Amino acid sequence: MATDGHDVDLLVVGGGINGVGIARDAVGRGLSVLLCEQDDLAGHTSSASTKLIHGGLRYLEQYEFSLVGKALTEREVLLRAAPHIIWPLRFVLPHEPHLRPAWMIRVGMWLYDRLGQAGDRRLLPRSDTVHFPSHAAGAALKPHIRRAFVYSDAWTQDARMVVLNAMDARARGATVRTRT
Repeated sequence: MATDGHDVDLLVVGGGINGVGIARDAVGRGLSVLLCEQDDLAGHTSSASTKLIHGGLRYLEQYEFSLVGKALTEREVLLRAAPHIIWPLRFVLPHEPHLRPAWMIRVGMWLYDRLGQAGDRRLLPRSDTVHFPSHAAGAALKPHIRRAFVYSDAWTQDARMVVLNAMDARARGATVRTRT
């Protein structure tokens, strides 16, 4: 593949988080890289993300413990590497008794904590249970919701993350072309 008369080792098509991440990684490994995006960076799928940097709590129901552990490890890496664009976020999950027993959710939260805080990973607080009858937040809720489970993940400004990764790839030697 040629760009400006020079061959490149890798052509990356697409300027979303996956494309710029691949370009950044490849140029960091010594490859010459050309990234092409037909519109703006982060303009398509990456712009419609949930903005969450999460460990995949829902995958525990499918017994995907390895996947969740890896996702939580990467969440930790990102929290440490980019605290300027990735922030902790606490979630409150109201307990709907007819969907799952409370003990099952509590076990899942405990497991999420253990998988997410293995080794020296301790950036985010552990999960907790809130009992609404004794908590001011419970006053406005439906009467059958008597407790909730609180857990941590993280969030980011997705477009900013894409652009910063593209800028870093370019600073390391990649050619980044938009609107091509």
